[in-house]
Amino acid sequence: MDESQDGGRPKAPRVPEYLDRIAPYEAGKPMEELERELGISDSIKLASNENPLGPSPKAVAAAAAALSRLHRYPDSSGHVITERLAQKFGCRPGNIVLGNGSDEIIQMLATVFLAEGGEAVMSEPCFLMYPIATASEGAL
Repeated sequence: MDESQDGGRPKAPRVPEYLDRIAPYEAGKPMEELERELGISDSIKLASNENPLGPSPKAVAAAAAALSRLHRYPDSSGHVITERLAQKFGCRPGNIVLGNGSDEIIQMLATVFLAEGGEAVMSEPCFLMYPIATASEGAL
């Protein structure tokens, strides 16, 4: 009998036990919720890397200009931005790593450099993604 079979049904995939040790991420409350709870208004949130001044007018214009192309996938290699960043910082395009925010890049680094039983050094307290990414690879 095939080991992957149990009574004709495939066995459920095994999730490494170290993943159970990761505490669920609890995002900060939205400003609107805090204002309701505290009975205040016109607050300025300084947490969560939010900008109380709003988006840059250049970012708003770029987003508006991109609306007509939303039905197309973007260049997944990030060719234009990678070339421009490499030129600006005087490095090779291959030295540039793009990601959907710092969380993704931190996770990429953990995946490449950490393994089950490995170790990472970080301060305490630190950005919550460091211990999450470390634990997700089975490292300490």
